[in-house]
Parts: sequence; C-alpha cells; structure tokens
Amino acid sequence: MADENAFGRCRSRFIIYIPLLVNKKTLIYLAILSLHAVVMSSCSQDDMPGRQSAADDIISFQVSLPGVNSRSADKDILGALASGFDVTAFCTEDESYISDAGTLDEYFSEQRVTRYGDGKFRSESCRWPGNKDDKEGRLKFYAFYPSRVDLRQSVDEDESSTRFVLANHSSVSTSAITYDYRLENFKINKDISRHVDFVAASADGTKSDNIYSGVNLDFQHQMTRVALRAWGTNASYNVEIAGVRIGCPVIEGTFSFSAVPDASEEGDNSVGGWILGESPERNCVEYIFRESGDVVIPIDGHSNNSENTASSIMGNGGWSMVIPYNHKAWNHHDDAPNTLKGMYFSVLLRITDKSGIRLYPYPGYSALDDSDEQKMTVIYLAVEKASGRVMKRLYKSGNRYYTDTDFIAGSGYVLPATQEIREYGWAALPIATDWKAGYEYTYLLDYSKGVGVHDPDDPNPGTPILNEVTVSTTTKDLWKDPVGEHKVIELTVIDNSTIIIGK
Repeated sequence: MADENAFGRCRSRFIIYIPLLVNKKTLIYLAILSLHAVVMSSCSQDDMPGRQSAADDIISFQVSLPGVNSRSADKDILGALASGFDVTAFCTEDESYISDAGTLDEYFSEQRVTRYGDGKFRSESCRWPGNKDDKEGRLKFYAFYPSRVDLRQSVDEDESSTRFVLANHSSVSTSAITYDYRLENFKINKDISRHVDFVAASADGTKSDNIYSGVNLDFQHQMTRVALRAWGTNASYNVEIAGVRIGCPVIEGTFSFSAVPDASEEGDNSVGGWILGESPERNCVEYIFRESGDVVIPIDGHSNNSENTASSIMGNGGWSMVIPYNHKAWNHHDDAPNTLKGMYFSVLLRITDKSGIRLYPYPGYSALDDSDEQKMTVIYLAVEKASGRVMKRLYKSGNRYYTDTDFIAGSGYVLPATQEIREYGWAALPIATDWKAGYEYTYLLDYSKGVGVHDPDDPNPGTPILNEVTVSTTTKDLWKDPVGEHKVIELTVIDNSTIIIGK
C-alpha cells in the first residue's frame, strides 16, 4: 500500500505524451514503461519508502590522535575508540537553548556514537541544526572516552554514585559566549591495575562546512602515565621486588572540557584541563604482585645489573594513570608521618645477603610490640621456588598464614613443597614531580648503594634502611618524540638520619 500511495501522489505531477504506434500491444507496453520511468524520476526521495533524504542531517565524526605514532599506548586507545565514544554539543544559533537568564543548554548531551563501515562515527540522535538564511548550523562539540559507566566501574561505583558527573555552566551574554562543561568528582582507584586512560576532544563545526566531510575530533590524553624500573649491583646483598606504591598523587578532581591550558609550556595539551583547587585529595596508589602471573623481580648482580637491562617493576599492574600535578617531595626528616602529603615512591622488596640470609625485612622485626625499633609493615607472599611466580598473598596470625584478613579460611594456608613464604617490606624514596597531561614519566631506580627509608605508613617512617640510592628520571611525551629531558636525583643517607637530595 505504501508503494501504491507514493505512485498515486506522483501521478498528478506530470503529463505523459505517448507516441502512436502501429502495434497495439507494443503501444500499451511502451506506455507502461514510460509511466514507470517518469514516476521513478518524478518522486522526491522523501516519497521513496526506506530511503533517507539527500540532505541527511546526521552528523559524522572522524577520530585522530595528534602526532600519533606506533607506540602501543596509541594503538590501544585508537582501538578502544573504535567501540564508540560520547559526544555533547552546544548550539548558540538557536535561541531556544538560551534561557532568559543567559544560561546555555546542551543541544544534545552524552550521545554515544559508533563507527560505521566508512570509518566515521555517527548516531541517529546527533543531527545538524538548520542552516538557512544567516545561520550555518553551527555547533560546539566536546567528546570523551571511556564512558562514565566504565569510569564508575573502574572505582567500583554504580550509576547512583556522585562520581563522574557531567555539569554544564555555559552561558551567553551580549558580548560573549562562555562554554563551561565539566566532568566533576573524577576519581582514581587505589589499585594501579584498575587505572584507565582518559581522553577528550573539542571541535567546532557547521552543517554548511561539515555535512559531507564530517567533524574531526583530535583526542588528547588527559592523564599522566608513570612507571618505575630498577637495576643494581652490590657485592654484599641482593634485592627482590614484589610491588610498587606511588605515594600521594592527586586521586580526585574535576576535568573541564572547555578549559584552555597554558600554551606557554611546550607539551601541554590544547584541549581541556584539571580543576583541583589549592588542596586536592591525595592518597597512595599501589600494586602488590599477585596470583595473576606476576613473577618477583631479582636484582642480584646477574639479573637487572645495568641501566640498559633494568626491568619494569610494575608487574601486571601496568602503567599508573594519575592526574597531572606539581608535587613537592615528602620531607621524611621533618615530616616523617607525611602529614603534608609529600610525594614519594615506595617499592615492596626483600634484601638478602649473598648466602641467602634475609636482611630486610629485618630478621628481628616485630609486628606486635610498638616499642620495638624494628617494628614494620610486612607483606607475606607464597612464591614458587623454581620460577619466582607469586602464588598467593597471605596474612599472618600467630604462627599460621591465611588467605584472608579475617583469618577464617580453614586452618590456614597449606604450603606445597614447591613453594615458600617470603616476607617483603616497603622502602620509600622522596621525590618531587612536575607532571603534565599527555606525558609519560619513567623512573629508573639504582639499588647499587641502598634502597631508601621506611614508608610513611610504617610505624617508624623515614628511618633509613641502608645507605643511599640513586633515582634517574626519563621524561617522554606519550605521542611525540622524546623531549630529551633527563634528571638524576641522588638520595644519600648521612649519619643514619638525613637524606640529601641532589640533582
């Protein structure tokens, strides 16, 4: 019936002149063909069932990362973006989105666009406004990935959470348009293995200019990536590593899509920025090796015995993704408990002499007596002897070890003959940082001379463990060539109480 109605509507739009032919059957046949041809050419596309107008208003997007190269991080995020991302748009040409008070509402908000066969991203809900008369169909776009659902899941919160809330404070006055679009209450998981990248893009487009070409979104990384590597040579002791901690990075903040970063410093992103206030929330993020394929890392003069052979000590936790910030170093001497939340790195490790006797955690460490100078936090891991593979994290109560902190898992952990229980303690290094969005920072720890001081969370924070340690920092831009910045920071223990930091 739909086709018949379309046919009927079109018939009245033309007059058919049929030539006189000798053969009657041929005459009728040609008349029907002519009528069909004219109907098909005379009907508008709006009349054709199942067809879209040639002036389709659906917005299409193209995706890029500026300066992208073959780095795995860029391949990962480009692959992830292929699953789709969220877009919000603002329209100042339509007064219905501007209130009497001057507030500017979203034209559409947080719409998921997905990739089509031509490589462009679209959604039926994202359509251009009109571009008649003096209007161009102009829109301002803000896009981000991952979704708020995924971001909330990364910190184990559901949709009722007040985390990752989109807030619009945009406005229009007689003199200016002010875009103010934010993702508020952003949070980072304490577990480094749960960290996620966060990218955002901003673009302007018009129906007149972009209806066929599409709108290009240059996504930019808004986090800072951090990793630690380690090596060392010492004639008297070996080091074995089983975890990392980044002490007191910013873990909460608000991301502003419309903020314009300070372009005076090379490497800063050109899209968006963080609103953190004077005292942003800071806390530790960490990764302790676990039964997911992690293998403890030896530094014994044979393995990882030079800067060139240094290993990542992040385990399967991968890169830490943190909010960029300029951190002051932990003052381990005057503020040992770290009430000011200074920056430090802490490494979970054990030290043995060359014969295998444990030196740290201290042989006489105490977990019960507060007066004991060797009281410290100790982490217990069941480790496969032959491979160094972590089999289970354990918790000690009396002379027994359990797999849960409540000590109720049966009668305790039954240790196979192929495994042994090893003790590990934290060794901290105070360090100042000036992290920027879109950069990765790789810190190279040299344990040839020492390992640092007791962690701020230890009962005796700031106390030197051995003599000295060297930390070198290699700073690279994530998506361009390395900037060539190289810092060496030496931490030297003097008189068993003071660490001197030199650059």
